[in-house]
Amino acid sequence: MTDLSLHLAPHAPWLWLLLASLAFVALGVWAYRIAVPPLPRAARRLLPAFRGLALVLLAWLLGQPVLERAAGGRPHVVVLLDRSASMDLPVAPGGETRARAAARATTALVQAWRGRASVDVLPFDARLEADSARAGGDAGATALGDALEALASLPAGQGAGAVIVVSDGAENAGADPVAAAQALGTPVHAVVVGRGAVPDRVVTEVETPDLARVGRPARVVVRLTSTEERGLPMTVRLLDGAHELGRATVHAPGGGAEATAEFRVVPEKPGLALWTAAVDSLPGELTTANNAREIAVEVSPGQLGALIVSGGLNWDLTFLRRALLGDSSLAVTAFVRGRGSWLALRPRGQSATAPTAASLSGQAVVALDGIAPLEVSQEFDRALGAFVRSGGGLLLLGGPAPGLLRYRSGSLGSDLALTLDPQLVGRGGSPEPEAEARDLLAWDEDPARGERAWRDAAPLTDLAPIRPGAGDRLLVGSLGGGPPLLFARRVGLGQALLVNGTGVWRWSLSGVDELAAERGQVLWRRLFHWLAEPAQAEPLRVRPERWLAAGGEPVRLFATLQDSAFRPVAGAEITGDLHDATGGSRTVRFAPRAPGSYESVLEDLPPGRYTLSARALRGRREAGRASTEFAVDRWSLEVARSLPDSAALAAVAAASGGRVTDATQVARWARSLPARALSRGRLESLRLWESPWLFALVVGLLSLEWFWRRRRGLP
Repeated sequence: MTDLSLHLAPHAPWLWLLLASLAFVALGVWAYRIAVPPLPRAARRLLPAFRGLALVLLAWLLGQPVLERAAGGRPHVVVLLDRSASMDLPVAPGGETRARAAARATTALVQAWRGRASVDVLPFDARLEADSARAGGDAGATALGDALEALASLPAGQGAGAVIVVSDGAENAGADPVAAAQALGTPVHAVVVGRGAVPDRVVTEVETPDLARVGRPARVVVRLTSTEERGLPMTVRLLDGAHELGRATVHAPGGGAEATAEFRVVPEKPGLALWTAAVDSLPGELTTANNAREIAVEVSPGQLGALIVSGGLNWDLTFLRRALLGDSSLAVTAFVRGRGSWLALRPRGQSATAPTAASLSGQAVVALDGIAPLEVSQEFDRALGAFVRSGGGLLLLGGPAPGLLRYRSGSLGSDLALTLDPQLVGRGGSPEPEAEARDLLAWDEDPARGERAWRDAAPLTDLAPIRPGAGDRLLVGSLGGGPPLLFARRVGLGQALLVNGTGVWRWSLSGVDELAAERGQVLWRRLFHWLAEPAQAEPLRVRPERWLAAGGEPVRLFATLQDSAFRPVAGAEITGDLHDATGGSRTVRFAPRAPGSYESVLEDLPPGRYTLSARALRGRREAGRASTEFAVDRWSLEVARSLPDSAALAAVAAASGGRVTDATQVARWARSLPARALSRGRLESLRLWESPWLFALVVGLLSLEWFWRRRRGLP
């Protein structure tokens, strides 16, 4: 390895120069083939050498040679050493870990460049460490892109002439490493650790419903990959602890493709269900850590009751009822007032008595369509007021004139009081969803298609000229600043969703969108489930960000605190006792965020199930208590991609002008890498064909040869 490099002009005829050199050497030997006068052995050897060397130098100077060397002193190299969780996997079944192989490769790099370049070794996993200590970030992820971006701001990175990444390439978090390598402006070389051609089975993903219900089948889809031969059987099981919920046999797809196994599970009790999807291990498998993955499913006691009371048959009622009947998690009951009597739709209309207070028993949401509660009965009106204030959901469809204004009377009259605005008469009708309600009102997984569907949605008619109150949450307004179309209002512990106008059934029809009907049904189902969500009745509520966290990932807990008037309470001290299944415990402290909102982040929790009992203090007085539970999986993103990803590392190297090698060849590769490839800064160039010293050397050699010839009596 050298700091110097020599090259000819780009189009130099090096083949002809080589032939000319051979000819000049032969000429020098031929010129001194004479025997008389006899020459000493030294003269017979040196004189041809002087002539031949001078002529060869003249020939190669015609190729315009340039000598380059790196300026700025000794080269500096940064080695990024992967210390993520995937590096704890073996290189080969039963072999040493990738972490040990990476450490050995790093030592070989340092030794190969000793005396020629200074080397800094920086570990990384989810973040880059500024020294050679053990990385202290999130061991459940590898963020090579973030590490490269962070390196650019460190003094070690700013002075580095090259970066060497020693990793298995299993990148699964952070910024794009290819873009980060390009932005770094320094060649990024890669040393791949691990072998790719090893058998392994992986449970990659498990699909479950967001909410399951007792006694109702829940669909669970397990997705897995395998490197084994195509067609071989794989047994997949779904477990609840030691109890087997289901078993399925699928066949290996081959080539690393994906196979799926589907289960139908009927939960038997409410609460947080923790199941495990597992595939049998493979002989000689790289690791069994990715053969199982847990699933956390929130199980509710049963179906949600949905009661619809309508002032008469209409298209809005028809489309709303059809959407709700398509949701197996809803138990729908509908009453329609006819001429002098009531009809119960079951699904055919049958004569019935008017809904009573008993009709509200077991219901989660009540929908009123163009009929005030007092028009049903005074008993129903009083019972409905108590139902909503105690946490029930209420959907109010305005219907024809007077629209939403009909709900100003009765026990809910003061809660549903609306403000008239004469300036809004005759304005608006085309829906314009609010940005903050985008998730609730999403009509499509693709946001662009969802927004286009809302733009194409038909306007509503029979709008009441009202303005939402100060505490209302506007969901859908009118294009051009007209009256609100959908807005929500808190009523006691419950909430009411008010729909201003008629014609919402048109949102399920479109001449250009074949998915309009499906989107319309999904919208109303989501709104009903949203209304059915229990309000925070207690002062303190604690919930995890996710019921199940992957191994190595931080667990985030959120707490909300409110007073008796449901106003957020700031400045409280919230602590909790966290217990695991083995009886261990630790204290958890929450930090304030927004008023009434608090957060705690738990790092490095081992796999298992946890319960948290929290307590809020305001001053010396207790402000509330709450509890929750969650689980941490053994599965993590790191073991999900157990095989090394040499293609990803090759892409990083190619984007930055670097090179790729295997960890087993790293010593030879490092010695073969030119030192100028490790240097940062300008190159100093010397055009030898313009150097007076080389011409002086040529003249000196020829002069010395001529003088010696004359001294020996040669012509």
